[in-house]
Amino acid sequence: MPDANPLFEAETDLLLRINQGLPEKLLSRYLPLLKKRDDKSLSPEEYAELLRLSEEVEDHQTNRVAALTDVAALRKITLRELMTELGIRGPEHGG
Repeated sequence: MPDANPLFEAETDLLLRINQGLPEKLLSRYLPLLKKRDDKSLSPEEYAELLRLSEEVEDHQTNRVAALTDVAALRKITLRELMTELGIRGPEHGG
């Protein structure tokens, strides 16, 4: 049996990281706090919690972008090309 291709294994691991969503426990608390923020009904304690959870979301997104960048490097294409191939839309920027 031939050895597995280490580049294929590395890309597979990275793709798993890219496709991993936010933990349900995080989302179940984060989304209601966002709604309360939008409704301007957050308590000071909830605001502090929202800031902490927002950092967790940002960390998750940062790790996802790092994995995307690594896959693009393995494939020798740009990040934008990889995102197009994978059907991933970038952030919307308002003007």
